Amino acid sequence: MKKIVLRYGTYAALAELIFFVLTWFVIWLFKLGHQAQGNIGWVDLVCPLIFIYFGIRYYREKVNNGAITFLKALQIGLLISLMAAFAFALVETTYTIYIEPDFNANLMKYDLEQYKKTLSAVQYAAQVKAEQQRLAISNNPVYNFPIMVVTITAFGAIITLISGLFLFKKSAAPSAAAG
Repeated sequence: MKKIVLRYGTYAALAELIFFVLTWFVIWLFKLGHQAQGNIGWVDLVCPLIFIYFGIRYYREKVNNGAITFLKALQIGLLISLMAAFAFALVETTYTIYIEPDFNANLMKYDLEQYKKTLSAVQYAAQVKAEQQRLAISNNPVYNFPIMVVTITAFGAIITLISGLFLFKKSAAPSAAAG
């Protein structure tokens, strides 16, 4: 199981890194707005986690003779998602803290513009205060890195649950006549 987790975890981690670079290249090339950037960002986060499914399926088909328990599928999937989560957290934290340190401030400014359109003055003032606190925390790599790990692992857990349900297959019970 260790080899499979390392293999598919590495695939997922590399895919997270490649998707991240491609996402920022596409955003830079096409000068996309914040809404489009956000949508592409979510795709960037989730798509590489497809390797969770492939890792569980590979274990079931090639290692365990076509059978896998739901708990074993969860174990494999969560370990694969952790590898992807650490890779993404590393690149995302490096990017937002060191390469583009204004990233979180620009995001906050955009969000506040949107809130100003829909919130009352009192609600807006409270939201400004909350966003400023979030910004102070988000610019701290000690906070940013674990939050990214938890976020990607949460997505990975959802994909693991779905994959486990689809791939769960009991081993064939030996028949009483075969003796």
